[in-house]
Amino acid sequence: MTDETTPDDGVPGASGETPVVRAMSDVPLEVLDELTTAFEKYTGEAQVVQSTPQTAPTIANTETVLIDGYDLVADDDLTHARKPPLVIEDNDLTGPVVRTSGDSDGSDGVVKGDRRFRLRRIAVRRAEGRRRLRLVGWVLLPVAIVGSVLAVLASPLFGVRNVVIEGARYTAQSTLESADDLVRGKSVFSLDLGAVEEVLKADPWVRDAQAKRRFPSTVVVDIAERKPVAWYLGTDNQARVIDIDGRVITVLNGQPTAYTQITGVGPDLPQGAQAEGVYTAAAQVAASLPPEVAPLMLNMGVAGGTDLLMTLRTGTVVSFGRPTDLRSKMVALVLVLRRTDPKSLNGIDLSTGDPILAGR
Repeated sequence: MTDETTPDDGVPGASGETPVVRAMSDVPLEVLDELTTAFEKYTGEAQVVQSTPQTAPTIANTETVLIDGYDLVADDDLTHARKPPLVIEDNDLTGPVVRTSGDSDGSDGVVKGDRRFRLRRIAVRRAEGRRRLRLVGWVLLPVAIVGSVLAVLASPLFGVRNVVIEGARYTAQSTLESADDLVRGKSVFSLDLGAVEEVLKADPWVRDAQAKRRFPSTVVVDIAERKPVAWYLGTDNQARVIDIDGRVITVLNGQPTAYTQITGVGPDLPQGAQAEGVYTAAAQVAASLPPEVAPLMLNMGVAGGTDLLMTLRTGTVVSFGRPTDLRSKMVALVLVLRRTDPKSLNGIDLSTGDPILAGR
């Protein structure tokens, strides 16, 4: 015979089966006590649970209890639970990636927020690297182009194979060879023409020199040589040939007859040196005599190393004194020779500017 009993409300096990909990009023008192003790650590203080027979238990403390990030307010609010707002601190952006134990779904345990910021930093750094790479590319590309062009221009394709020298008559052969060595085989674009001109001008015979490129592989050098005007003897009995600037062009053992002689004994200057002012003035007067005087001049002379003289073919000696205001003195000489026969004159003194005549 089966004993059928009617289960009492709220008394577990009356029928031998575990009753189904359908509301907070169905939870036994001892279970609520255990839950209260278990969640004290989340609220900071014990929840006070009071109950009365046949009355649903109430929670005395109304503070929120957090369970796995959700707010548990009441049983019927579970269906409206929401996650708390996400708070990001500054150190989360630069701190190390936080890993937790792997989930049951096989994930690696990396906190998704930290991983997202880490990937963002990597992307930013890569973008910065690409910008720097583009900047370097824009800088290096023109340099590479210019370098390539210069390399082509400096190649033997544009090397100097022909050197044409014009106007060289008395210029030393060694000087011409040195100029040739500076340009031959060099690129017609990169050779130093100024250096070629300086080498040529160092020669005593060269007054001026100009070097020009003639594409694709030729250099033309135009030399303007100095013109010998006069000469004088030094104490070593060697003749110093000078030009209109008083530059000693060459030193000879003989006495050249093609140029005006400057009588007297002068300094022993080497080739390429500059003669003293009175010798320079003598060369300038000899090179610039007016047509009325040039046929009458026999030679020039220097007296006492300071005074300038001229001897006419008639034996008349013209004294210019110090080599100053030579233009006015030359005009006075022309007027005297027009008015007076030089054969009747022994001397003409122009040192004071006013001619003083000395007859025979």
